[in-house]
Amino acid sequence: MKEQLQAQILKYYPNFDRDALEEGMALFERKEIRSKEIVMKAGEVSNELYFAKASISRCFYHDEEGAEQTLWMKPEQTFITEFKSFVHQEASRFNIQFYEDTEAYCISRQSLLELYSSNKDWAQFGVFLTEHLHIILIDVFVNLLANDATRNYQYIEYMFPRFIQVAPLKDIASMLQMSPVSLSRIRAGKQSKK
Repeated sequence: MKEQLQAQILKYYPNFDRDALEEGMALFERKEIRSKEIVMKAGEVSNELYFAKASISRCFYHDEEGAEQTLWMKPEQTFITEFKSFVHQEASRFNIQFYEDTEAYCISRQSLLELYSSNKDWAQFGVFLTEHLHIILIDVFVNLLANDATRNYQYIEYMFPRFIQVAPLKDIASMLQMSPVSLSRIRAGKQSKK
């Protein structure tokens, strides 16, 4: 598992000095996370950056009626946290959970900041990670805003097929801002394109 974490770090910044890389890797803590476990709760400050081996993650909140609304999902082997809370150190409005049992590595914000200030390679990694996340966010939102409901589902189905296999239909529907009934019709091919 640690090799997968290291490979992902090197994907963002392949020119790491090996000693600097090992120094930072030693600060990641290994955790066993259970299916549906909430690793960050609304009202708390997000202080850890996670990397899960084998589980899709979900960020969600409770609306005025108390119903869960999915904000986003991320595939396995992706760095996740609630970034607004993580960066601004303010209480989050959101919860983060993993759908499946998984091994994960996490690093505290304080440790990451210390790495950024003491080592240029880790600082470069932080810049490239942020740029990558920003680009993905733009791509996803552009696709979701530019398309109708059917195409949005097809985009998720094509780009993130494990979401369809693992996540409950209601969570995918919520993320796509439609009802589970509408999503069922789309999946059955009964929804006409707008």
